[in-house]
Amino acid sequence: MEIPIIEILGATIGLVYIFLEYRASCWLWIAGIVMSLFYIYIWAEVNCYAWALTYLYYLGANIYGIIAWKKHSANEAESIISNLPKKKYPLLIFISLIATALMFFLLRRYTDSHIPFSEAFSTALSVVGMWLLAKKYLQHWYVWLVVNAIYAIANVWMGLYFSAFLFTVYFGVSVLGLVRWRKLAGE
Repeated sequence: MEIPIIEILGATIGLVYIFLEYRASCWLWIAGIVMSLFYIYIWAEVNCYAWALTYLYYLGANIYGIIAWKKHSANEAESIISNLPKKKYPLLIFISLIATALMFFLLRRYTDSHIPFSEAFSTALSVVGMWLLAKKYLQHWYVWLVVNAIYAIANVWMGLYFSAFLFTVYFGVSVLGLVRWRKLAGE
């Protein structure tokens, strides 16, 4: 298992990705595609199956993000960062809870995952977070604060220190990104 080299490469690309996300650059989606490929392998190798599936989802979400942001660029009014309408909160919370429960059940019953609840919860939130990002909703940063904290702590526990560092940086950048995007949204 050659995780350290692949983990270093994945984490490095991940740092580029978070920088581009912070800058609200459309290039974040390309970096996200490459990083996803690395982390699908990494998570599968350490028995974090939901996280591997999350990064498989990210492949598709990154492609969707390219298309959505390109469409937004064509219509300048739509390219502005905005707030998630409050009426969507209950549905997204419900989806997150149901997805967490379902994934936790599947991971506990059918896999040898070492961290089934952390995987299930962070995966459910990650799906929601990527959708929020693709729609340029400011609230995606709040979701990433929670997800990145979970990933950072879990990666330390699993001995994946480069990934733990990456997600610790992600957490910090999530704070900075939230502040920056709030300004861009006119708050």
